[in-house]
Order: sequence, then C-alpha cells, then structure tokens
Amino acid sequence: MASRGVPKRLASGYQSFEDLSGGAITGPDGSTAATGTSDSSGRGGDPAFVKNEASAFAAASQVAPPPPPNGGLTAWLQVLGAFFLNLNTWGLLNTFGIFQSEYSAGFLKTNTESAISWIGSVQAFLMLVVCVLCGRLLDAGYFYTDISVGVFLAVFGMMMTSIATQYWHVLLAQGVIVGIGNGMVFIPSIQIVGTYFSTRRSTAMGVAATGSSIGGIIYPILLKRLILSVGLRWATRVMGFVMLATLLVSVAAMKPRLPPRKSGPLINTAALRDPAFAVWLFAVFFTFIGLYIPFFYVEKYALDIGVSPDLAFYLLMIMNAGSVPGRLAPSALADKIGNLSVMIPAVVMSGIIILAWVKAEEQSGLVAISFFLGFASGSIQAILPANVASLCPDLSMLGTNMGMTMFASGLGLLIGSPVAGAILEKQSMAAGGPTYWGALTFAGVTVIVGGLLLLVVRVIRAGFAVVKA
Repeated sequence: MASRGVPKRLASGYQSFEDLSGGAITGPDGSTAATGTSDSSGRGGDPAFVKNEASAFAAASQVAPPPPPNGGLTAWLQVLGAFFLNLNTWGLLNTFGIFQSEYSAGFLKTNTESAISWIGSVQAFLMLVVCVLCGRLLDAGYFYTDISVGVFLAVFGMMMTSIATQYWHVLLAQGVIVGIGNGMVFIPSIQIVGTYFSTRRSTAMGVAATGSSIGGIIYPILLKRLILSVGLRWATRVMGFVMLATLLVSVAAMKPRLPPRKSGPLINTAALRDPAFAVWLFAVFFTFIGLYIPFFYVEKYALDIGVSPDLAFYLLMIMNAGSVPGRLAPSALADKIGNLSVMIPAVVMSGIIILAWVKAEEQSGLVAISFFLGFASGSIQAILPANVASLCPDLSMLGTNMGMTMFASGLGLLIGSPVAGAILEKQSMAAGGPTYWGALTFAGVTVIVGGLLLLVVRVIRAGFAVVKA
C-alpha cells in the first residue's frame, strides 16, 4: 500500500510528489514509489482519497522552524532594525509638542489648540490601529510589502507636511498619511524581534524600545535647531530625509524568521467575556487618554508661565530622557514581582505627577516633574505588552488580544489631547490668559482612573494576596 505510506516515505528522503492518481514519488536516488494505482483497496482514483493524500503530503513536507537563536549577528540586526522603527514612530510622536508650539505660533495660529492637537492625536490613533491590521499582512508573509509601503507613506507624509499651507493639509499629511505609514512600519518592531529570542527576549525588546526615547531626544533637537536656521518647512524636509535613511536600515536588516501562517480573528469575543481582560481594556483606554497630554503641551505651558525658551524646549527632551531608564529597569523588577505589580504604581504615579504639575511654576519643579513623568510613562509602555501576555490564557490568541489592547490605547490617545485643548481654550478665554489647571486635572484624573481599574484587574486575577501578579 504505497500511497498510504506517503508520510513515511517523505520522512525517509523522497523529494517530489507527482500525480496521485497514477504518478510516482521520486526518491533522492532516482527510485520511484508507485502511488494511486498501486493501492490494493482500489481507491487510487477516488478524488476524496487523492485530496486526503495531498493534505498528508503538505503536512509532511512542512519543515518546523528551528528554535530562536537567542543571539548572533542576524538576531541583533533585528533589534537594530526595530530600534530605528521605534525611533521613527513613537520617537516622532514624542516630538509633536514642538510642532504644537510652532503651529500655534505660526501659520496655524488662527486655529484652536484643540484643533492643532487633533493632528498628533490622529497620527497616534492611526499608528496603533493600522498596526493591528498590518499584523495580519506579516502573518501572511507580506513583510517586505508592508514595511516598504510604510516607509514610503511615512516619508511622503512628512514631505507633504513641509509644503502644507492650510490646516487640513497638515491634518491629512502629518496626521493621516504619516499615521498610516507609521502603523505599517511599527508592527515589525513588535512581531519580528520576539521570534529571534526566547531566553533574552525582554532584554532585546527593551533595547529596541529605547529607540522611541532616543528619537524623542534627537528629533526635537534636530527640529528646533533647523527651525532657527532654515525655518519650519525645510526643517520638516530634513526630518523626512533622516527618517528615510534610518528606516532603510530597518528594511535592509530585518527579515521574518517564521513561515507564513493564518492569522487569528480581529476580535477575541471570549476575552471580552473574561472580567479581568474586559476591565484591562477600560484601564488602558483611560490611562492613554491623559498620559500623552503633557508631551503635547509641555513646551507651550513652560513658555506661557515665563520659563526661558531654551529651557521650555529642553523639557520635552528631559521627559524622553527619563523614559530610557523607565523602559529598562522596571522590566527586570516585573520578572520578580509581576507585571501588574509594576504597572499599577507606575500609572498611579503618572497621574499624581500630572496633578502636581498644576502647582509647578518654578524651573526646578518643572524639570523634576518632566523627568519623573518620563520615567513613569516609559515604565507603562515597557510593561504593557507583557501584561497582555499574562492576561491571555490561550497564547494562540495573543496577537488578537494585543490588537484589541492597541485599539483601546489608540482610542484614548485620539480623544485625550483634543479634549484637553478644548478645556485649555475655554478656560483661557474666560480667565483672559493661559490657564492650564483644567486640562492638567483632566489628564491626571483619567490616568489615575486607569490605575484604579488596573488594581481591579489585579484583584480579579489574584485577590488581595501579596503574590506575584
């Protein structure tokens, strides 16, 4: 019964598969094994039987991927590529506070602060939502298509921003086009690196994630210096060229290790029926409503209370510098006490710091608040993916649950800054001058609500016991 022995023969070295209804399997030495017609049961010509035999061959011919290398040149090149992807996605988003100040004082000064902040919010929202959708492209084997189109859109959007003359031009170019492009290039930094590491995955992901903090330091300096020398338009073009050069390093260095596979569903309805995960989605939604408001308004706030322009500019970089240790140190602590046990205090501390900002009117206070808020926010972003994994009992649905988390986070980012801008504008008009306490209170309270909801998640998962969670 040669045809029923197809999987065994393939395992022993046969290489090609010909007509199952009467062809042969050819071995490495040129010998053949009859199929189909040699079946003593007489079922060789049965279409259903032939289909089953073909399926058996396909399953037997698949070669399982080797285990992760956990190091080596190729693996660390993925980390380098992901570093530059983070630098040009979250790093660019962390720079929007500079654009907010320049737009509100420049050619968009007739627009409200809320309207201008929609540009950065739309960019952040689309980055996270498109990231989820494009994850399915990577699963299907379209890595190079995804990252190439993403690089083009991100750079093209920045170039179009440099020639924009009206509000809707900037919203379309910097908000929509750059947002979509960033979403397409951000997803490989999540999916590719983890497949090359198992024992040192946290270290590799942490190093790659620092790209967002480094980008939030380098890009504001580059942008501000160029604005002073060549103006905003050429400064934006130069940023586009820098993005192109660094993103091409990622295109050249990165490659998927695993074969294409079928993606899971976009929504895991079973997870929504899990009380812990349902509350988790609300927690990240409220956290991200307020978390990025200070990043958008820190420079303008400092200028409005009389801080020198130089220090006001450096406050955003101090925030991003603080997030570097914030991304690295808490990850090691989370391995010992649990991810939620690290994220809860980080979120609550972020909310308290934002509320304390209301009374910060001296330079030393602003510097301290900026650094510690950067540290806390960096901790949140570093621990968030690990929390999704710990809340996912079925790891085959991890990608879907991560996508749902990113959507909830992106929705919070979309809402937060425009609402804060509307509060700022209304209070400032009523007071006859810049008034920030309402916007900062809104940001701080929403973040603290997110922290309290995370505490609920921990109680659902582990009760009130002092255990790793």
